[in-house]
Amino acid sequence: MMIAEASVMVQAPLERIREAVMDPEAYTDGQTKVQEMFVESRQGDQVVARINGHLGPFRSHIRARYTVGQNKVDLEMLWGRLRGFHAVFLMEPGPDGVLLTHREEYDFGYGPLSPLLDLGLKRWAVSSVRAEVAALKRSAEQASRD
Repeated sequence: MMIAEASVMVQAPLERIREAVMDPEAYTDGQTKVQEMFVESRQGDQVVARINGHLGPFRSHIRARYTVGQNKVDLEMLWGRLRGFHAVFLMEPGPDGVLLTHREEYDFGYGPLSPLLDLGLKRWAVSSVRAEVAALKRSAEQASRD
C-alpha cells in the first residue's frame, strides 16, 4: 500500500475549509491530479462524485463517496481501476489557523508489481497531495475574504 500525505496551515474558518474540500472547482486550481469532478448526488452529510484526472502518467476515473464529519472529510472509492483507494481530510483548529492534512492510501492490486508501482509513483503522489492542499488553502482563504 502506498501512502501520500501533506499538511498546510489555513487562515480560514473550519466551515470554509470544509466547503472547499467539497467544492469540485477547488481541486482544479493548480497542478493537482483532478481534472474535473462531477457531483452525482448530495444527501445529508454525504456526496457521491465522479472524479476524472490522472494517476501519474495514466488517466484515472473513480467514483467516490465523501462523508463530512466535524473535523474531517472521509473519501471512500466506490468504483475505480485500483483495488483500493481511501483518502481523508483532517482539520485541526489551533491558535494560528486550521491545520489541514490530506492523506491518500493507494492499493494498486497488481500482485508482485504493486511494490514497483508504489516506488515509481510515490514522488508523484506526494507532489499531487501537496498541490491539492495548496489549492484547497487558496480556495478557503479566498472565500473567507469575499
